[in-house]
Amino acid sequence: MSLPLRNRDWRRAAPRAWQQLPLLQRGKIAGCVVISVLNALWTGHGVFRSSPVGARIAGVLALSYLILTAAELVWLLFTVQQPVDMGFPEETPPPPIQPDVDPLVEQLRVVPAPVLKEGTLQLAEAMRTFEAGSDGAYVSTLLSPRAFETLSEEERDKELDRESTELIQRHLTTWRAYRERFYRPAIAFRNELRKRLGIRNLHKQPEIPALDQAALTGAKPITEAADHLTELANRLP
Repeated sequence: MSLPLRNRDWRRAAPRAWQQLPLLQRGKIAGCVVISVLNALWTGHGVFRSSPVGARIAGVLALSYLILTAAELVWLLFTVQQPVDMGFPEETPPPPIQPDVDPLVEQLRVVPAPVLKEGTLQLAEAMRTFEAGSDGAYVSTLLSPRAFETLSEEERDKELDRESTELIQRHLTTWRAYRERFYRPAIAFRNELRKRLGIRNLHKQPEIPALDQAALTGAKPITEAADHLTELANRLP
């Protein structure tokens, strides 16, 4: 970004321009050599025409190099990027945005241990019931082994495709429902139980995908999370 000359701080611009000045540049040296040689070939004319050829070439080479370097330095003084004091008053930064606190987390901080334990056990049981119902709904859509054996090979392929599609859709529906209904309270209860039990080294805690990443992996991921909550709740005094 170019700035008006009156806004430039030359004391800051000069050192930065000097740092960016290429003193040993092949293209510039080659150009100066060409100029000095052409000047020497111009017999009776040009710069230092009364001097010997060697001294004439050396003199023109040094003079042209100094002129080009000075021109580059002047150009950098006017174009180099450098901090400029615009004279504007500093704006007060806005206050930091406070993160939203889950009301459930605030409630669990003050409830007695028996109430926390009972609430955890109820939540765990609701999670198990939810997963069992979701699995049962999917199983009800499957054909019985006997009915499957009566199908032709083409009908079996279509049935397998249907069951695969149903399985993927059922898994996605279950995951969305789990995220909306159980994930947030399960995390809140687990964190509060860990605080009250004095669990500080979380790396030694078992990995529960349904709680750690809200990932439903494994045979019974939601039941696994419910069992972990039950185990923590039963450790309360």
